[in-house]
This record gives sequence, C-alpha cells and structure tokens, in this order.
Amino acid sequence: MTSPTSYQQNITEFPVRNIEKIHLPKNLEDLRAILLLAGESGRPVYPISTGHNWGLGSRMPVNDADIIDLKHLNRIIEVNRELRYARVEPGVTQQQLYDYLEIHAPELMLNVTGSDAGSSILGNIMDRGSGKSGHRAEDLRELTLMLADGQLIHTGFGELQSTHGSFYKYGLGPDLTHLFTQSNYAIVTEAVVNLRVKQPFNLYLAVIDKAGLQAFLNQMAKLVAQEIVGYSLEIDSQNDPKIYELFESGKDFSDKWIAWFVVTGQEEVLPAKHSVVSKALASLTSDLKTYSSAADHSSSTPPVRVRIDRYHGQPNDHSLLATARKFGVELSGQEVNLDLHPQIPGFRCVLPVIPFTGASAALIQYIENFSHDRQLDPAISVIALNSYSLEVFARVYFDRSDQSAVSKAGTWASDLLSELQLQGIYPYRLDIENMAGYLQKIKNPYTRLQNQLKNLFDPNNTLAPGRYS
Repeated sequence: MTSPTSYQQNITEFPVRNIEKIHLPKNLEDLRAILLLAGESGRPVYPISTGHNWGLGSRMPVNDADIIDLKHLNRIIEVNRELRYARVEPGVTQQQLYDYLEIHAPELMLNVTGSDAGSSILGNIMDRGSGKSGHRAEDLRELTLMLADGQLIHTGFGELQSTHGSFYKYGLGPDLTHLFTQSNYAIVTEAVVNLRVKQPFNLYLAVIDKAGLQAFLNQMAKLVAQEIVGYSLEIDSQNDPKIYELFESGKDFSDKWIAWFVVTGQEEVLPAKHSVVSKALASLTSDLKTYSSAADHSSSTPPVRVRIDRYHGQPNDHSLLATARKFGVELSGQEVNLDLHPQIPGFRCVLPVIPFTGASAALIQYIENFSHDRQLDPAISVIALNSYSLEVFARVYFDRSDQSAVSKAGTWASDLLSELQLQGIYPYRLDIENMAGYLQKIKNPYTRLQNQLKNLFDPNNTLAPGRYS
C-alpha cells in the first residue's frame, strides 16, 4: 500500500495535511468506484496527475483529503497530424508525449513548460500555467470529465462525437471547457491539446540595465503585437538559480536583467525579422546575442542549450537540476523530485499577472523593494502569456530545516499578495496555503456564482474542497 508520507513532503514546507489513503486508479471504472465510495463515506478526495506542482503545494491537498493519484491514467489516445492535436490522459508527461511525437509526428511539438520533463501536461494546463510559447490554457480544445457522481461529460464537440476529429474547440452553445480549469468541479480524465508545427527560429539573449526595463518592455510589447516576436519572452533576474551557469565566467551582471525570446520563420524570413529586432533593441540592450536553431549548440552554455531544446518542443529537467546544483546538490535518477531532498533550499512563490506594458516595470521594481525591505533577495522571472499580459514568477529561497526562515518566507508571500491586491494586481495562480484567506477577501457576486456551480456539480463537496473556492 502506498504511504501518504511522500505525498505530504513538499519543498515549500507547508504544514502537512491529513491524508489517510492514496488511491491509484488504473482505469475509469476504478476512478468511478473511488468517487462513489468517497461520496458515501463523506471523506473528500483530491486528484493529482504527477504532483509536480512545485512551490504551490506539490502533491498535497488544500485541506485534509485522500489523494487520487492519476499517474496510471497515462495513455496517449490519439495524435492527429493533420489537425495538430494530441488526445491524452492526465498521467501523460511532457517527456512521454515528446518521445511519442518524435517517432509518430516529428514535425509537431508541444508548448512545453520550464518545469521538469516528468511533469504532467494536463496538471499544468488545468491550473492555467505558462509555457515557452505562451499561456497553455489557450492550447486546450476539449475535455472529458468525471463528476463526483461518476458521470462522464465532454466539452466542445466531444459530446456530439464528431467523426472528423477535434477541430473547433467551442462546441455548440455555451462553452464549458474553461469552466473546469482552475476549479474543483470535476476530474479531468482526457483532454485534447494543441500541437504546434516546428519552425526554424532564432533564440535571442539580451542583457538589459535595470533602469532600462520600462523602455525594453514597451519595445517588446510592440514587437509581440506586430507578431515579429512570439509569446516567448522571459526576463530573469541575475540571481535566478536556473541561469546561474551564465555567470560562471565571472562576468558581472549586477543591476542587469537577462531576457530571452524567440523569433520564428522560414529561412527566407528570419533575416528580415532579425533586422527589425536588432534595430528596435539596439539602444535598449547592453548585449544582444543570437542563436540559430539550425546551428550546433553542443558547446553553448547550458541555459542556452536547454532553451534551444524547449523551443524544439523537447522538455528537460535543467531548471530543477540547476537550482539544486547552485546550492551544492547534485540530483540523479529518472524522476527529479525536489520534495524528497531536504538539503535543497525550499522556496515560496507569488505569481501576479501584470499588463504587458512598460509601466509594469514599476510593479516589478516594487516586488524587489518589498522583498529587500524584509531582508529577502527574490529571484524573479517575467514571462509573456500573450500580447497583453505577463506572468511574474517571484520566489524566495530558505533553509528548510530553519522554521523561522520557513515562517519568514510564508509571511513574505501572504503580505506581498495583500499589498499587490491594494494596487489592483492579482495572482493568476495561488498556492494551497493562501487560497482560503486570499479568496475570502475577494468575495463578490461572481465568486458566489462559482460556489453555486460547485454545488451543482459536486453537492457533497467531495472533490478537492478548498481548491480555488
């Protein structure tokens, strides 16, 4: 029998929840039986896919509940090359789909995340995470879901059983697909996810003075809106562990931001786009390097190599391994599980979403100043979700064996969320510790309607109580 202990360990050092049992369904019949039994017993259940929800709770439930681990529901049901989609179950990992596509549809790729290769595709999408080419919820076409009473429903044209494949994501009438993202109304058992056609590209690495961030954001917003640059922008603070290898040469990057972005296009188009980008950014960067996807980058520094791979659709574990390595820990093995290595520093994160405008540079600076005032040095990544919004991935690291440091990081997260709310800035994802308190502060007619929908789909509150509610 699987022990709950490993499900309670988490790199964020959240207080453990009471988990009495781990359910491991192997098919839909198993899952239905688990849900019906939970409804009869009154014991709530919390579904996870692979549980790599690093920094937000890992595999732990929001409130006390038993775990439904969906890792055995891991079939790649269909890949449609002509309509460019994959139909997958929740246990399918980024690496699993990549390996499949390389054999059966090598011209296609997934919009992968910066997390590890063993993370679930659907776990991140259903929590509306970000990928290397934009907001991953936009890659969702249709869902198959199991309600708490065991009933299966389909969104989009799935309920109509189209014989032509999945080609129109809204279906007929009100669209319900995104009603089930970032919710606790049902369990996703299958999803249709967009795939992208691989294209040649240039990867750009830009070094920006902190004082020039506003001008850089303004210019990048224009380039993205004009579709010169895709939804690929990532801006990292110089102390971000996942890029520390850039600085091993001893070059001083203090008071700098490190920006990455991609320009795609056929070989005839890329030179023209490169000319536009170079001219637009010439006065806004202290250094601008270009890496062609067609070149051999085996000797390039790891942060460059892994980004080339990801924009080819290949996931990897670099962000996690580099973070561990920066703090003196070498991880090995097939599954990279940060939770199980207490010598790796823990981290708390806050994930506000901000406008894609130069004015947002002041908000990013506010987060830095807020943290420094509390003697904390935040690592910050700013990531484009689309042409008009940016995710901020702000986190602080701490010694997991030091309870005062754990508490200090937790207070930082909750206080920062509150202070940003006063400025009209809200998170686009929440951790399991802050969900209840934060959501209580924003009760309004819309959130009351959400509660009514929860009662409609799950009247006994069996599924993931407290999750975004």
